[in-house]
Amino acid sequence: MAKVEDNAFPGTRGKVNKKSSTVYRIRNGEQQSYTLSESSVPPSKAQKAHRKLFGKVISLVNAIVADPQQNAEWDRKRLEYNQSVAQDMTAKRYKTVRSYAHAVISAQLAKAESRKRRKNPFPKALPKGLKLHIRHFADLSNTELYEILKARFAVFYMEQNIRYQDFDGIDYNAIHLAVHRKGQVLAYARLFKGKERGQWILGRMLTTERGKGHGRYILLQAISEAERQGAKSLVLHAQTQVVPFYEKFGFETSGKTFMEADIPHITMIKKLTE
Repeated sequence: MAKVEDNAFPGTRGKVNKKSSTVYRIRNGEQQSYTLSESSVPPSKAQKAHRKLFGKVISLVNAIVADPQQNAEWDRKRLEYNQSVAQDMTAKRYKTVRSYAHAVISAQLAKAESRKRRKNPFPKALPKGLKLHIRHFADLSNTELYEILKARFAVFYMEQNIRYQDFDGIDYNAIHLAVHRKGQVLAYARLFKGKERGQWILGRMLTTERGKGHGRYILLQAISEAERQGAKSLVLHAQTQVVPFYEKFGFETSGKTFMEADIPHITMIKKLTE
């Protein structure tokens, strides 16, 4: 699909009456209008977003069709696109500038709206009543250490049925991050230096309350803490089913899948500094 240039839509953009949901368009040199059908059920957020996007697309397409110079340029793009997919029997061809421009602009605006929604999908602050602790092992109180180990046992041993030695000696030299409510750990992770220069390892990631953003928050804090420690890269072993979660934060897979504690894992790396 052809790329829409930033300055592809100068001049008038057509009109959409948001109050009456009336859409105006120009066809064969005449202005026509129609009203979006209304339902007795209030539209959802997704429906509102779709209508808003549809109105933008119609306005931009009207501006293109009404401008001879833009119309000729888009007709050239349409022909080039049709030629580029000539050998692909499944690809759609476009007979008019309007249909081609509508498809291209719809795709670009939908992608832009999707990026906008993902721009800040993670919590910047904890809800009231929750606290974050970032501690070296020597700075952990007995209660904090007990709650951390209790959470690790509950998630890895009781829930995931992982039979391995959790006490590996790394805790002594690790930085421990924990989100807790009245001492009870809701999310946890630990950071420690890797063997390579500038490499830090993230491990023991867990949440005891799911679906509330605690895991995303603790991961963001772990990334920030690694950067503060001067890390150039952050490495973790992710269970294969949660790879998409880490990819949202800029982690990339490396190497092949391997078995760790009888569960498929894969190495993921996030570059922090060049």
